Amino acid sequence: MYSGEDGLNKFLIIKTSSLGDIIHTYPVVSYLKQKFPSSTIDWIAEKPCIQLVSAHPEVSQAIEVNTKKWRKSPLSKQTRQEFANFKSQLSTYDLIIDLQGNLKSGFLGFQAKGEIRLGFARRSVPEWPNLLFTNVRFNPTPRRNIRQDYLSIVLQFFQDKEDYFPPSIKLQSSFDPTPYLSKKKNLLVCPSANWENKKLSHKTLLLFLKQQTETQILLIHGSEQEKKQVDSLARELPNARVVPKLIFPDLQKLMDSVDEILAMDSFPLHLAGTTSTPTLSIFGPSSAEKYRPLGSQHRSIQGLCPYGITFEKRCPKLRTCKTGACIKDVIL
Repeated sequence: MYSGEDGLNKFLIIKTSSLGDIIHTYPVVSYLKQKFPSSTIDWIAEKPCIQLVSAHPEVSQAIEVNTKKWRKSPLSKQTRQEFANFKSQLSTYDLIIDLQGNLKSGFLGFQAKGEIRLGFARRSVPEWPNLLFTNVRFNPTPRRNIRQDYLSIVLQFFQDKEDYFPPSIKLQSSFDPTPYLSKKKNLLVCPSANWENKKLSHKTLLLFLKQQTETQILLIHGSEQEKKQVDSLARELPNARVVPKLIFPDLQKLMDSVDEILAMDSFPLHLAGTTSTPTLSIFGPSSAEKYRPLGSQHRSIQGLCPYGITFEKRCPKLRTCKTGACIKDVIL
């Protein structure tokens, strides 16, 4: 535990993926900058997530890794050069914070110099070999939101009470959302999710959106498959508009400008949670209490499993259940 009186100057965060988990770690950055305003914070993240890290206004250096590519040809000249470039960006840190908790993150963090290496304790570490790379460890406080789990590790280290509430974060963007906004109420809808059993049925979602007659509905998408879904909705909704695919900071700015956001348990919901815009989120095979954004402006609906399965974080059949019965016909 940290009990010194002097401020710390340099931190390294290791949270390499995924997109949602990167956002869930944002409160740690806010806390560190509030406690040590003159400090610098570096962050190691995988290439697909680096945009979210580099656009954060309080992150000093986003350090990119591409471990999926490196594993395919670990001894190639290009891999060795990229790994050497990665190491050259690292410094000596007052505190190295591993919030990924696996073997990979432990190895990456070990390339940096620093005496204090903070991470998860045995009961909560995702992969036990990570314990070989940390020397100060804590378990998150039980039954808290996922954002509080990551924050809890750092708060315990500094012996601070776990009542810190993170502010909204504005990513660095010059995007102007005005052309997309109506003078009427603007509802941003994020209908997609990585897992089919995290999505509402087309019929249920369409029925709800058809009731929003005094509202402009903005439909967003990521992949081409998701674009087909929003295009299908738009054809049946005269007050709907499909928003072109936006980079993450621009999407956040649009989210910050609308009146409300409807989303599944997916990356757009977690990005929306970094703004002050109210959200309504739909959860089925994952826990709303665990994953919905923090704050009273964020409402959620939890679907019920017809097979009686209970869970604290995610349904054990999330990856195998084909029915999606817990969410398909949720009543909005």
